Order: sequence, then C-alpha cells, then structure tokens
Amino acid sequence: MECKVVIPSHKRATRVRTTAVVANAIICVPDSQADAYRANNPGIEVVTHPDSVIGLARKRDWIIRHFGDVFMLDDDIGSMQRVYTEPGEVSQVDPATAYDLIQVAADCCRQMGGHLFSFAHVPAPVLYNPMQPISVAGYHTGCAHGVLKGSKLWYSGDIKVNEDYWISCLNAYEHRFSWKDNRFYFAQKDTFVNAGGLAEFRNVDAEEKDFQLLQRVFGSEVVTLKKSSAKSKLKHPFQKTLKLPF
Repeated sequence: MECKVVIPSHKRATRVRTTAVVANAIICVPDSQADAYRANNPGIEVVTHPDSVIGLARKRDWIIRHFGDVFMLDDDIGSMQRVYTEPGEVSQVDPATAYDLIQVAADCCRQMGGHLFSFAHVPAPVLYNPMQPISVAGYHTGCAHGVLKGSKLWYSGDIKVNEDYWISCLNAYEHRFSWKDNRFYFAQKDTFVNAGGLAEFRNVDAEEKDFQLLQRVFGSEVVTLKKSSAKSKLKHPFQKTLKLPF
C-alpha cells in the first residue's frame, strides 16, 4: 500500500529543492500557480488545490483528505541524513532509499495501529540514543511528517505557523500512539530566509496567537513556553515545548 510523498509549496516554482532529495515526490500548489511549477519542474507530477485553500494548515488538511496515506515534505529540504554516524562516514541518503524509508515507516506505523509518523527532528549524532531508534510518542516536525487514512486527525485553519504542534497534540489526544524513526533526519536549507511558502505568514504576532490557541485547546500544562539558556537562545519569545502526559 503506497504512501504518497507530497511537497506542499507556494510561490517557489523555481526553488523546490526536495524533488532532488526523495524519489517519486509530488508537488502540491494552488491552481493559479500550476503553470509556473510545471514549467520549472519538468518530469515532476504537480497536483493542484483550489486557490481558496490559503495557508499551510489548510493546505495540509486538503492534502490528507485528497491523498489518503501521505507523507508531507517542505519544499526546502536539502537532504535526508543518517543520524547514527561515525566521524568520516557518509551520512546522506540517496533519493530512492529516502523514498523506501518513508514507505517502511508508513507501513510500520500502519501495522502498529498508528496514524502519525515522522523521523528525527534533532540531527546531532551525539544526541542519538542507540537504545531508542524508534519513538512511539512525542513531537513530530512539520517539515517532514506523514498521516495515514482512517485517522481522526485534521489541521485547524486558525493555526498559522505551528501546524506541527497542532497535529502532534491532536494525535496524542485522539490516538495516543505515533511512530518516529530517530535514525534518519530531513535537513532543511534557508528555511527562515527563503521568500514564499510559510515565510509569507511567519511573524511574532502569528507565533503569539498560535501559542494562545494551542494552550486554549490542549492545555497550558501541555503546551508551554521554552526557556532560554546559555546553550540555547530563543529566536522569539513564543518558542514552545510539549509536555505530553504519556
């Protein structure tokens, strides 16, 4: 049972990196941008959604309902990397293998009765725990995660820039279980300086409103503010962390 690999994109027809990272990927864009994407991405399937679907959360919601089993990747992915590496080892995964790894993760999640799956969101090999190659709970990064059909999952259109926190919390509430392969990592490139995409909506005001919405829906004990430290400086005052109760 194939899990489609879909790249939601917006106003980046000439700057889609991810098609070179994962084989058989599909680009999903608004109807009005289809011609530009097809012209600049020859040989790549382009699927369109109505122009009325505005914002990444609403786009993701349309995608999971249109495709069924689907793994979504941001358009600015530069590579898929192995996290479990030794000094001097080649860590980059080739596109065909990356596609196969997505299919394996989807199948494992499906067989375990789960609906949300992803890969590591921390790339540092020194933080990789060889005794926990797979996690069955926790946060799932927005840039690379999958949803299987038959779930109770959906994306709120009120979430502007934190749909990953929304779907992680909602899955914890509805399904309790998820699948995360901590052995591999999708590395983004130029995420916060790349015009188009979510950059069109990302600002401190949107972060604050998302934080308030997440706390209102899922609870202030679950969604909390991250604290700055000597090793980790905050990029903005509404950086979040999850404290899931299981």
